[in-house]
Amino acid sequence: MKARVRIDPERQLGTIDRKIYGHFMCRRPGVSEGGLYAPESSAADKDGLRRDVVAAIQDLHPPIIRWPGGCTGTSYHWLDGVGPRSERPKKIDLHFGWAARYEFGTDEFVAFCRRIGAEPHLNLAMGTGTLEEAAAWVEYCNGTLDTYYANLRRRNGHEEPHAVKYWQLGNEMFGPWEIGYCTAAEYATEAREWAKVLRRLDPSIALIAVGGGDMIAADWAPLVVPEVGPYVDYISFHTYWRPGGSTDSWYSVMAGPHVAEETIDVLSGAINIARRKDLRCRDLAIAVTEWNASPDDGMMTHHPQYHPFGPTFHLRDALAVASFINIMQRHCRQVRLANVAQTINVVGLIMVTAEAVWREPIYWPLWMQVRHSGPVVLDVWVDCDGFDEPPPAVRDTSVVKQRRPLSGLYYLDCSATLDAARRKLYLSLVNRHRDEPIDVDFRLIDLAVASQGCAHVLYHEDPMAMNTPANPDNVIARTQEAKGLGSSFVWELAPHSYSILELDLR
Repeated sequence: MKARVRIDPERQLGTIDRKIYGHFMCRRPGVSEGGLYAPESSAADKDGLRRDVVAAIQDLHPPIIRWPGGCTGTSYHWLDGVGPRSERPKKIDLHFGWAARYEFGTDEFVAFCRRIGAEPHLNLAMGTGTLEEAAAWVEYCNGTLDTYYANLRRRNGHEEPHAVKYWQLGNEMFGPWEIGYCTAAEYATEAREWAKVLRRLDPSIALIAVGGGDMIAADWAPLVVPEVGPYVDYISFHTYWRPGGSTDSWYSVMAGPHVAEETIDVLSGAINIARRKDLRCRDLAIAVTEWNASPDDGMMTHHPQYHPFGPTFHLRDALAVASFINIMQRHCRQVRLANVAQTINVVGLIMVTAEAVWREPIYWPLWMQVRHSGPVVLDVWVDCDGFDEPPPAVRDTSVVKQRRPLSGLYYLDCSATLDAARRKLYLSLVNRHRDEPIDVDFRLIDLAVASQGCAHVLYHEDPMAMNTPANPDNVIARTQEAKGLGSSFVWELAPHSYSILELDLR
């Protein structure tokens, strides 16, 4: 197969906000508590955090981490997670029905984020929580006055404010599975009032409102954005790409990131319309506060007791993750925050058991991009053969609304980023064809490129290869010398592979 790529450095799409490389880490068993915080582990440090897990997370340089949920956050009451650990309760998680621990609370989470250089992103419980409780949490974290909750933080050993900037108003309030499920109009009214109060408490915070999911955003966002637009900073959505339910799971997963791309366009449209109608509406950014491929057996059953954690993702899923990072870069003007779901265990980048820690294949595209990408995104013209999103294996005609499958998706997905200060051009290239290599003919307009550079490659001869505790480096990124480069060159991409070409500009 052959493809053509043309890049003009003067055609710049914008600057990447590095918060798109953020993480989500909920408080489900085996994640923040039992995965990261595990004082019973021989690998635990003085803070009860597993050193091996901290190292694997820190190696991704996450700029922001979202916590405590997720669905499990809808019944999280933050006061249960502060003060002496011996006095904290153990309660039922009302979403899942299992016991939940509270030893890793607000102070511990913020301290962990600061330790690894990440911004904390707290998710407010709009399911069982109240506005007064949310306001108290903001005061506890950020308050500087001689008031009750600010003084409670001081009594708990934190004289200086935590200065938590990012706060999200609820989780998947659009979903029947969620505690607090409501209509878009109901959510818009409540979120508007919460945002007004919280911003009065601390005008410096950034507020994130719920904009829907891939299948609901077109109906949800047009009702929510006009109400919350004058008071919040971001509109969020969630996206997962499931392999089941189609006639070809490989290309169903490969199409998933482009379904999310349509949602980005939907939210952008809702924001633009609201701003045209109301001068008070802020220039809202889009936040993808949960995103990832979904494992073959789903994500809801994973629990260290009921369904032990094990190898979850394939090389196939890593290619979809790489594609979505490319998409977020190409939409850098709109998407300015994202949290891959999740950091640990439940659809995790990193799998953790009592005996082992290993990086899943999906870990590596993010690891590659945080190291090998520039701040400025260039427009890329691509010409390549393509594929259509497979139709559902069984079409349910009783469903009133069904999404039309996507068509004409290129096998080659490409993002180009420029680091002018370091004289580097990075070409992020995903060959999504399961079986065929692609010879890519590059033309770089008005760029003088050195003949040698680097190729950072994620590949395995088995497109469904996995990593395991016994073979944790089965699928891993490797760097090799790249020769024959220039302003015009041809590069072969192996089938089902992800590469970043690092070009030196002269």
